[in-house]
Order: sequence, then structure tokens, then C-alpha cells
Amino acid sequence: MNELDWQDQILVLGLVLALILFAITWWIGHLERLRLAQLVSAKFKTLASLAQNKSLEQKLEDICGLIESQVNDSLCSVMLVDSSKRQLNAASAISLPEDFILALQGLPIADGVGACGTAAYRKVPVIAADMSIDSRFDAFRKLIDEYELKACWSFPVISPVSKSVIGTFAVYFRRKRKPNLRELDLLQRSRDLVALVITQHQDRVQRERSEQHSRSLFSYNPDAVFTLDLDGNFKSLNRAGTDLIGFTELEVLGQHYEVVVPEEYREQTRAHFEAAKQGKPQRYEIKIVNRGGELHDLDITNMPIIINGEITGVHGIAKDMTVARRNESQLLLLQRSVESSTNGVVIADANQSHYPVIYSNPAFQEITGYSEAEIIGRSCSLLQGADTDPETVQQIRDALHQRSEVRVNILNYRKDGSPFWNDLLISPVRDGERVTHFIGLQSDVTERVFREEKLEFLAQHDVLTHLPNRNAIEKCLARLVTQPDTQVAVLFIDLDGFKPVNDSLGHAVGDRILEETAERLQSQIAPHDLLGRFGGDEFVAIVHTQKAEHEVVQLAHNLLAQFNTPFHFEDLEVSLSATIGIADNSEPLQHPLELIQRADVAMYEAKRRGGSSYHWYSSDLDAGMQSQVELRTQLQEAIQQQQFELFYQPIVDGAGHPVGVEALVRWKHPQRGYISPGDFIPLAEATGQIIAIADWVFEQACKDTPTLLAAGIESVSINFSPLQFYRDDLLENIEHALQRYGVKPQALVVEITENVFMRDSQHMIQMLHRLRKLGLSIAIDDFGTGFASLSYLNQLPVDSLKIDQSFIRGIEQARRNSAIARGVLTIAQELGVKTIAEGVETEAERDYLIQHNCSQMQGFLFCRPQPLAATLQWLQEQQIKI
Repeated sequence: MNELDWQDQILVLGLVLALILFAITWWIGHLERLRLAQLVSAKFKTLASLAQNKSLEQKLEDICGLIESQVNDSLCSVMLVDSSKRQLNAASAISLPEDFILALQGLPIADGVGACGTAAYRKVPVIAADMSIDSRFDAFRKLIDEYELKACWSFPVISPVSKSVIGTFAVYFRRKRKPNLRELDLLQRSRDLVALVITQHQDRVQRERSEQHSRSLFSYNPDAVFTLDLDGNFKSLNRAGTDLIGFTELEVLGQHYEVVVPEEYREQTRAHFEAAKQGKPQRYEIKIVNRGGELHDLDITNMPIIINGEITGVHGIAKDMTVARRNESQLLLLQRSVESSTNGVVIADANQSHYPVIYSNPAFQEITGYSEAEIIGRSCSLLQGADTDPETVQQIRDALHQRSEVRVNILNYRKDGSPFWNDLLISPVRDGERVTHFIGLQSDVTERVFREEKLEFLAQHDVLTHLPNRNAIEKCLARLVTQPDTQVAVLFIDLDGFKPVNDSLGHAVGDRILEETAERLQSQIAPHDLLGRFGGDEFVAIVHTQKAEHEVVQLAHNLLAQFNTPFHFEDLEVSLSATIGIADNSEPLQHPLELIQRADVAMYEAKRRGGSSYHWYSSDLDAGMQSQVELRTQLQEAIQQQQFELFYQPIVDGAGHPVGVEALVRWKHPQRGYISPGDFIPLAEATGQIIAIADWVFEQACKDTPTLLAAGIESVSINFSPLQFYRDDLLENIEHALQRYGVKPQALVVEITENVFMRDSQHMIQMLHRLRKLGLSIAIDDFGTGFASLSYLNQLPVDSLKIDQSFIRGIEQARRNSAIARGVLTIAQELGVKTIAEGVETEAERDYLIQHNCSQMQGFLFCRPQPLAATLQWLQEQQIKI
């Protein structure tokens, strides 16, 4: 029984072992079937991705995923050879760390550079079961240790077409190991799949590039490109074609080409189309009218489209020749224009040393006198002569040598030897970067040059006397003073009493006196010294040839002696004298022109001492006189730069209501501020500068008058200088200003001082009557300060008398002032003339004047002179008070 039990036990144990073995075998088979199923699935997925329109990176990732699912613990990567064929760059690595991949970018293809660099270089697989002991990984030791990598199997990816290495296919492991036969087979098949994928991708990229290239040649061709089927219908048309005909591509596709060909060119076009269909390329020209009605000249090329030996259509290129044809027409027109031009035109060969002429137009032949046969082959230098400026000739030579443009005025000579001034422009003609010819344009500007020389002379000389003018004087002085060790003396010569002579005898006589004066003075000046007309009746001599002071003094005596002889004009004899101021550069100068100012100061000192003599400048001369000279110069600048302003002082009636304003000029100096009229008005009167100032005052007052009248006043009073009454155009200028600003004459009051009647009273009275006839009112200013007022009152067309403020000051207390004022008020009342009291500053003065029937008043008591805006504000305030 016990023995049987033992046998049963053996049987049971065998059955159990058999069951276990069966289970193990089944499980292994199950795993293999599962693996094979996964392999099939992964391969199907990989093959499906290849068939799909995925990116290269996605396809490679699918292959890497296949390997990683079939080779346990593998980390797969694919690297591609770059365009230089010298480096590898990772294209796919789904499981490897990103920093590891970045570190391997740009891996050199070389023997001994890791597994991939070596595999790509040797074109054989590299199996590194243990990278830690493989010297090929020495350079990457830190990197593989950091990421705990142990083994690497790398396979070169070979192009099936070119048989060259296009990349590597590698797997990494975090444990040491070698591949088995199944894994090797799988990896090599996958490597071939990678090669197929990369090649397929490169073929697709190349095909797309080729297609884009062909499409670009069609789409972006600057000429119209089109295709026609065998019936002549449009199959395609590029952008240039649609722009040319004005129709969109959709509008012409399927349409016959005759839709854009005019009737007169259809037969010609049809013949060429039929010939192209027979396999014969054609080229011809026609005209078309586009959708917008524009006419175009076209150069058409037709070529047969041959596919598999059969003509399937016609390809066409239409080149727009409209601009070219127009240019040809313009070129012909240009040629005709050059032939008929009044300017001389020559063309010279730039590649021969003497630049021979190869063309000349008729105008050049007419200007120079040389025929075409005489000038062709010769240099234009034959036009130069003995007096041709060498510097100008050198300027031309330099430009020709440098192949640059040049324009000059050059003295040339005609064939007959006569000179002419030639305005010459030479320009290079280029073929790309190379200068092939020079073209010269020539004009005879002889008359213009003579005219310019005359203008240049007049710019430096006085028109009347032909002496150097002020500008030339200042330039000469600046040049001499800046020369070292040069002694210079300036004589400032002023005629005594010239102005009365000029005013009384007329400008014609005055001009003749100035001309003869210039001749007399010039006769005493050494050839290398200079005499110029400084302005008006003032002359300046600049002397540097006479070194000693006594020589300059002797010259001054000689100049003064020229006035000992009277000036004779027909039956008229005029005697004049002169006064001279002298200054030299023995004392330091801040500016050369200061020498003229010093001589001017010395001249005024000589006049102060009686005139008709000379005086030498010294630093102890009256500073006030020098200040006056400087002020005169500054006053001229003020006139030129319009530094003046116009202030207005109201005139009121007895009730204090404004009835008018007086225009008063103010000079605002840019550095000194406002300068008192008492300082510059007398100076302006003495120098004649008052004319320009008075003209500006009248113009500005007329401009402001409409605004002032609109503010409620009745009139605007304007001061006139006596010098204005000697101008022939005075009335004409007044009328023009009134018309220009729309001012009625009755709105203006002319104010003139009574002292003007002391000289040439009849002329003054006549002028006042003419002003009154024009419609202006007349007021005598500063009445009572003259000596002949009462004798002329019955002759003058006077509307009002302005009592000078010297009689108004303290009138209620000063017996003499009150007596004179009452007398004037009584006389004015008897004559029916208005009275205006000036300078009213106190209420007592105002009350006294009202009590004695003074018509109107003005003064600080009512309002000070102020600018227009402030005056208008004051007038508005007075209206509110009323």
C-alpha cells in the first residue's frame, strides 16, 4: 500500500510539472504573439503614417516609437546630415532628454566621434555595448554620465538613390547590452525604412521646389504668359497677362484669344497660331487695346506644347513693347531736336587720349565756324586761345581724367579768330560702369557775361560817380587793416551846405555837383589808394601809400583846396566847401569799420569848430559825438530791420470823451530797449533818415485807421516831416496808401510844426493847400514856439492849432503861459479853428482850458501813448463809462 502511494505521488508530481510546463509554454507563446501583434500594429501604424501627408519629423517619430516598443528600454533617435555634409543634427528623439539632444546638435561626422559620428563617417553600424570603456565617447563622458546612458547602437542611413550617408539611426540604453539577432534585424529594417522616409521627403521637397520654380516662372514672369488649347481657347494666364489686358483670369479662361485681339490683327494672329499647332515656333508683333482703352505694342512668341510626342496646345509669351517703341520714337525725336537745337552739341570719344569729336550738330558749327568735316576727329581744345584761362582749362582736363561732369564759362575762339564766351557743360556717357563718350553742350553767352561784368561793377561801385561804393570801401579797409605792418589812414569827407543846394536847385544840379566833386577828389588820390562814395554827399579816402602824418595832412589840404573853385553849370555858379575827419590805425581797433566811425567823429568835431577844415581823431573827443555817430548807424539798421512800433495817444473833448488819436513812432532797440524820440528824431531829420521813418509811420497808421475808427474815434493824426514836402511823389504815395487800406482822407489829420514856414514858406503853403484839396485835415503842431506863425495863419488851410505843452504846464498859475494860451485860444476862436492843448497832466490845467473854451486836449491826465491793442482797450473802457 505504501509502495503504491509512492508511485501515485510520482504520477501526480509529473502531472503537475506537465501542467506547469504547459502553462509556461503557453504564457511565452502568448507574450510572443502579443509582441508580434504589437509589432504588426506598430508596423501598420508606421506604414500608414508614411502614406499620410505627415511631416518628416512625425514620420520619424512613428519609426522611433516602433523601435522603442519592440526593443526593451531603448531610447531611439534619428540624426540627419546637414547641407555641408560635415555635421549631424537631431531630427527625432521622442524619449531622450531635450538637453541631451541639444548638446549633440552639430555633431561632427568623423572617425572616433561617438557612435553616430563614426557610423556616418565609416558607413557601417557601430555597436557600443559599454560606452564607459569606449574611447570614442571620451568627449561625451560628462554628458552620458549626466543622463546615465550605458550603451549605444548606431546605424548609418544610406540613400537608396545616391548611396551616400544621409543620417544615422541610433538607440541608447541605460544598461550595458548588445543586440540579439532579432533586434539587429529589426533595427536594420527600421534603418532602411528611415532611409526610405528621408529620401521620400527629399524627393517631395525637390518636387515641390521644382513645381514652385515652374509656377514662379509662370506667375511672376514680368511678361504676359499664357497657354491655349488646340481650339485657341485660354487655358491659363499669369498676373502680368491680366494686368496687360485688364481682364481677370477667370474672365478669359475658356474664351478664344480673339477676345483681346483687334479685328485688323486677327488674320495675322490666326496664321501664326496655326503654324505653332504644326510644331513651328512663331514670333510676330501686333497691337492690342486693353479693357481700359489703352493701346499696347506686343512682341508675341508662340511655341507648341508637346506631351508624349503629341501637340496638345500652344504656349505663348507676350512682351509689352509699348515703352520701347515710344522710346524709339522719342530717340528719333531727340535726334531731330539735337539737330535743330540752338545750343551747340558735340560728342567725343572718351577712350582716346585727345578725346576726338565724333559728332557735332549744326548749332555748334554755326557758333564756332568749324564745319563738321573740320571738327570730326579733332579735339575741342582747338577752340582755346592765348587769353583762355589756364585754370579753367585745367578744370576741364581734371574732369575728363576723373570721368566726371564739369560746367564752366570759358573764353573760346571761333575759326575766324573772334573771341566768344562759352557756357560749356561736359557730361560723361556711361555704359554700365564704363564711360564711353563725353557729350558737350555749348552756348554763346558773350552778352550775358558782359552784362554780368557790368552788374558786378555796379555791385562794387556807385552808379552816379562810378567810385567804389560803401561795400567796396569796407572790403578794402578790412583787407588793409588785417595786413601786418600796414599803416592806414581814413579821410571822411563831407560837403558843407550841399543839402540846401540840392533842395533848392534840384537833384539834377546836385548830381552834377557830386560827379564833379568825385573827379576833383580822385585827381588828388594816389593810384594805389582808394576814394569811394560812402553815401549822399559823403566820400571816404583810404590811404596806405603815404606813411607820415604830415603827408596825410597835406593830402587833406589838397582835397579841401578842390572846393576853392566854384562849380559852374551853364549860367549857374555854386560855391561849396567840405569838412574832413581823419583817423588812422595807430590806436587799437576792435573792428576795421571802427576806423571809418572814428573819421566820422573827427569830421563832426571839425564841423563843430566851423567846418571847411580837417580834424584828426583822438580818443579824448566828445564821447557824446561818437555816440551820435553810432546811433546814426544803428538808426539805419532799425530802418532796414523795421524795429519801429506805433503808439497812439487819445485826444479828448471838454467832456473827456475820446474824439481822435495821435500816432507816435517808438524805436525799440534790440539791446537798449525803447529810445526816446527826442534822441533819434532830430538825428533822423539831420541825416535825411526821417523820410524812410515817416513813410513807415504813414503806412502803418493807414493800416490801423479802420480799426481805430471802428472803436469810436473820429480821426487819426499823423506827424509829417518838413523833408517829406520836398518829395515829388508825396501826394501820389498818400493817395495809394489811402486806396490800399480803404481809408477816407477826412479820417486823417496831417500835423506839421510851424517852424517849417521859416524856410521856403510859399512852397510849404502850396503843399498844404494840395493836401487839403485831397481831403486831409491840417493841424499846426507845437504852435507858439515859432516866430512867424501869426503872419501865415490867414494864408494857411489850417483846421486846428495844437498849443505846445510848454504853455500848458501850470497854466492856472503861470501868468505868461496863461496869457499866451488865452491869446492863442482867442485868435483860434475868431478864425474858426479848433484848438488842441498838448501835455495836459493835471485836473487844474484841464479845468482852466475848459473854462477858456479850449476845444480838445491830450496828455497823461487822460491816457499815455500806448500800443494799438492797449489803446483799443482804453477806448472800449471809455465807451462803457459813457
